Amino acid sequence: MPSPSESAASSSTEGGQKDSQYYDQAHALDLSPQLESKVSTILKVKDPLDAPHFDPTEYINRLFPNEQAMSSMDSVLEVLRTKLDQLGLEIKRLTTEQLDTGKDNEEELRSARQAIEELFAKIQDIKKKAALSEEMVQEITQDIKSLDYAKRHLTLSITALKRLQMLVTAVGQLELMIQRRQYQDSAQLLQAVLQLLQHFKTFKSIPQIADLSKSISTLQSDLNDRALKEFKSAFNAEGAITGYTNILHDVCLVVSVLGSESIKTLTDWYVELQLKNYRVLFRQGFEVSDLENVSRRYAWLKRMLNTCDEEHSDIFPATWHVSEKICRRFCEYTSTDLKEVLANKQNQIDVKELLKALQLTIEFESQLSKRFKRQVPSDSDGSQPFEFEKSISAVFEPYLGIYIEAEDSTLSAMIEEYKTSDRQMELDASTVVLPSSTDLFYFYRETLVQSARLSTGKAFYDLCKLFGKHLDNYRANVLLASLPRNDRKPLENDQVRFACYILNTADYCGITTLQLEEKLRDKIDDQWKEKVDLQEQRDNFLSAASVSIEALIKAVFGQFEPAYQNMTKVSWGLLETVGDQSTYVGEIQNTLVNSVTIIGKTVGTKRYFRTFCDRFVETFVLRHMANITRCRPISEVGAEQMLLDTHALKTTIMDMTFMGTEGSVAVPTTFAKLVNRGFNKIELILKTIMTPPDPITCKFPEDYGFEGKYTTKMTELIIFNASLTIVFFFFKGIRKVDQPQIVEAFQKRASSDTSLSESSDILTKLDLPAANALPSTISTSLNTIASTASSFNASQFQQLGIRSSGLSANSPVSPPGDVTAKGRLNENFRKLVMTGMNFRKDLQERREIANRQSKPS
Repeated sequence: MPSPSESAASSSTEGGQKDSQYYDQAHALDLSPQLESKVSTILKVKDPLDAPHFDPTEYINRLFPNEQAMSSMDSVLEVLRTKLDQLGLEIKRLTTEQLDTGKDNEEELRSARQAIEELFAKIQDIKKKAALSEEMVQEITQDIKSLDYAKRHLTLSITALKRLQMLVTAVGQLELMIQRRQYQDSAQLLQAVLQLLQHFKTFKSIPQIADLSKSISTLQSDLNDRALKEFKSAFNAEGAITGYTNILHDVCLVVSVLGSESIKTLTDWYVELQLKNYRVLFRQGFEVSDLENVSRRYAWLKRMLNTCDEEHSDIFPATWHVSEKICRRFCEYTSTDLKEVLANKQNQIDVKELLKALQLTIEFESQLSKRFKRQVPSDSDGSQPFEFEKSISAVFEPYLGIYIEAEDSTLSAMIEEYKTSDRQMELDASTVVLPSSTDLFYFYRETLVQSARLSTGKAFYDLCKLFGKHLDNYRANVLLASLPRNDRKPLENDQVRFACYILNTADYCGITTLQLEEKLRDKIDDQWKEKVDLQEQRDNFLSAASVSIEALIKAVFGQFEPAYQNMTKVSWGLLETVGDQSTYVGEIQNTLVNSVTIIGKTVGTKRYFRTFCDRFVETFVLRHMANITRCRPISEVGAEQMLLDTHALKTTIMDMTFMGTEGSVAVPTTFAKLVNRGFNKIELILKTIMTPPDPITCKFPEDYGFEGKYTTKMTELIIFNASLTIVFFFFKGIRKVDQPQIVEAFQKRASSDTSLSESSDILTKLDLPAANALPSTISTSLNTIASTASSFNASQFQQLGIRSSGLSANSPVSPPGDVTAKGRLNENFRKLVMTGMNFRKDLQERREIANRQSKPS
């Protein structure tokens, strides 16, 4: 019985060589225990050494479970050494076999190369034998090839002889048929002859073939002459047919076979015959050839075409287009005749006759184009389709200047009529624009369509320029000239409404002019497209709309004039109390609401109404300030009353943008800013007028809403100089004898205080009115103002922000005629005036507080 070690060694020797490789791969793949168990079962693995997860410790413990088993260790080691030796021998054997196999492979490769060389030699030998076989075949079949060539040539010769025989026979029959006038059969036979002759092109050097070819050419020429002779004998001198049409139809079949040159010769003769009578009837010098009888020319052709269609339609093939050729030649003759007629009557052409003849000609050309419109590029004689458009009407092009002049006269007369018709129109709710504008553009549209039919070249471009000319004429002599004037009396509501119609019409004309320009460019020829430009006319209509807005503003202010006259009649320097708004304010408000409501309802484009409102506010501020200057002298109470009136007017003007509109509309922010900015200027001036003339009593707080802190002394200095310019010396009506006392009092107070603030940019922070907003009478007081102001030293003016070069203690007083000096003084003192306008309200409040404190409790 073998020992455990022997059993393990034999098991390792038997099964290890079979499955060791597989188990190594399985171990490398790290298979699961279940898969390893199934694989071991299939391969029937018995040796533990071949297990995938061999454990040496477990294996040794199994071999030597106790100390007694350790006694057999030497035998186990011996078995292992034996197994190692066997493995070494096996490895050596396998290595030797592999070396022997390599030597055998080299031998096999050498044998293969030798076999290839032998195969190549055999192939060369086969090729040589094939070449020899081919030579043998060529020698054998040489006689057969010669026979094949002979057969082919013989066949060609027989075919040529047969064709020659057919050709000779056909020529003989053709000559016989020509003599018998059998043209239908002659046409078919001639076509066969010509086709047979094509096969003998390469044999023309043979005398017999050359003679035969010459005979055929002679027959063709004879047929051509006979065909023309048959036609001449069948038609009389008037072009009417006198023979049988059947034979003529057969003749045309022969001519079709003869070719395009023969067709052209015959049709030209026929066309000239049919138009011969036309040339006689309408030759130069006869009354019927005049321009006014151009319709008779076209009527003659229509009658002649009817005759051709009824009597001659069975003669000519449709592919010849004989009727089209007649019309083509007719157009050429008519164009030449009309060119001579127009040249002879160049200075005596009546525009109505010219337009009538041109219109008839265009209609005639259109009819011909529709009748002879074909897709075939050429007919039987090789001619191309003819363009009938402008084939005759082109001769009228140089004379269309007469038509343009007539249109010029017509438009001038229309505009002259518009000058009175628009002013006499009855106004109603449906009116949006002046009827003359729609009438003018309707006439433009009709004229454009008519002119486009007459010409789309230079004459049409001249018409475009004429349209632009009379658009300017209409703008200047109808729109702008019809604007109502208010030189003597205020305008009525109907006149204001009429001015709104003019504004709407200017806007409508500007938009429609753009559409007109696009239409003109669409109709005119390509070479003139870039020259069509009505941009200047569009800009002029926009300018007319702006002028209309100015006229509306003047119209509204003209209605304000009675109210402003009542304003100037009030003694503003003698008012003692401040009451409700003045009477003139209500008049202005009523007039404003009435007029602006009419304008808002009538003006079609809201952006123009908004422009009107913006410009009205700017003008109102200047005009209202000018009326305030007419009311001087103004007391402090009078200035307070004016301030109340101005606020009431401001409230009404703020609602202008939605007067005449339905529903509640919010006041636009930009418009509200414009109104506030304008009326703030008036309010500041009125607040300045409320300042008392005694600078010693002026007590103001230190901060007045500007950047930084200003002392009382600096503020008084600013207010005093402002009062010098406008308030005290102009609006308050202070006498010249009292002015030096105020200046002296202020100078003493200014010189006694050394705590004046440093110069600042306060003057640059003010929103000053324009220079033209000041009344012109102020300039007459500039010399006095400069004289009193010259007592100030330069440093004080520098502290006020005034340049010493503009006004200093040593500056001489400019004479009244020195405009430059006046401008500098006016600008500097005007800045000072605007600085003091904000302080009147604070001064009044401070006085009231002082009065309450001084009263006993």
